[in-house]
Amino acid sequence: MNYRNTVVLAEKTLTSSGVETIPINVRDIVSRLTIMWQVLKSQHGMNSWAYSDITKIELVDGSDVLHSMDGAENMALCLYDRKCSTMKGEVWLSACNGISLYGIDFGRFLHDPELAFDPTKFTNPQLKISYNVALMDTGATYGYLSVWADCFDEKVVSPVGFLMSKEVWSAVKPTAGYEAIDLPTDYPYRKMLVKAFKSAYEPYDLVDEVRMDEDNQKRILFDFNLEDYFHIMKSQWTPIADRLYCVGGNSGNRAYYVTPSGYYNIVGGKIVGDGYWRTENLQRGGVFTPYTSTAAPFLQAIVEGYLPNHCVEFPFGDPMDIDDWYDVTRVGTLNLRLHAGDTDLTDCGVVLQQLRRY
Repeated sequence: MNYRNTVVLAEKTLTSSGVETIPINVRDIVSRLTIMWQVLKSQHGMNSWAYSDITKIELVDGSDVLHSMDGAENMALCLYDRKCSTMKGEVWLSACNGISLYGIDFGRFLHDPELAFDPTKFTNPQLKISYNVALMDTGATYGYLSVWADCFDEKVVSPVGFLMSKEVWSAVKPTAGYEAIDLPTDYPYRKMLVKAFKSAYEPYDLVDEVRMDEDNQKRILFDFNLEDYFHIMKSQWTPIADRLYCVGGNSGNRAYYVTPSGYYNIVGGKIVGDGYWRTENLQRGGVFTPYTSTAAPFLQAIVEGYLPNHCVEFPFGDPMDIDDWYDVTRVGTLNLRLHAGDTDLTDCGVVLQQLRRY
């Protein structure tokens, strides 16, 4: 058998908040790590996004950080890379498990023979997952964490390196003005994510301009109005589609926090039984609030859109051609400039996915 899937962490019950440290004891070459987080819900509805419970995902080897970002950025990067529609469960009811998935992709695709993680080249690799069980559901008391590794088995490969993905900058931005960010020039770039978050707002309302330049504007790589860029990239991105089995409310008092965060997300659904439902507002910025004709009917819905978890992707070259990626090692200085939009941010971040050779 060329490949196999092995358990890195069997399902473990966690309470409160903390950091779970998981040794990577696998000696075979790893293509992907998959993380599943489940929360036993205390109520119908949600108090925040499912990813809120996962405050950080890190892969470290001593002081060497190989992967580091929060749950929102991690899930968004996976969705952009894999071009899949969702990484969440469907059921958001009381006494059911709310499920969300995260991952570390070391290659361009699952079982990439050229790019993968070789544990033998590191001393003591560890996966560290920071969590809080009571953010998505403030009444929850239990969470369940599981981790798997997709490995090469009988197939012999010699990867030249792996994809290293990290948040390199984060801040709360002011309501107006520019933010200049010095970017690292140590490893070639495959892609970048810009996260611009505030609940119920789309990213391009929060950051309206993004520019990248080399050597004090000697060369400008791109300079986009972010909403224009969003419309241009819809021809390349795969739509995100969350499926929900939930309970509505005739006073609109139950919110569901979804992955797509654009302005006009497409919402479709039906009540299981008699009655009708509607949306009171535009369901913008990743928040879906169904208003229903009766107090608490069961509802099936699909919410479709783009911009997963308030993150915007900027690819560099052909994502499948290693030689076509942006070699920043030949650059003196690299600057990213963000311009604040009309609305103040709660959270802003920049994630880089880089080629790290062995």
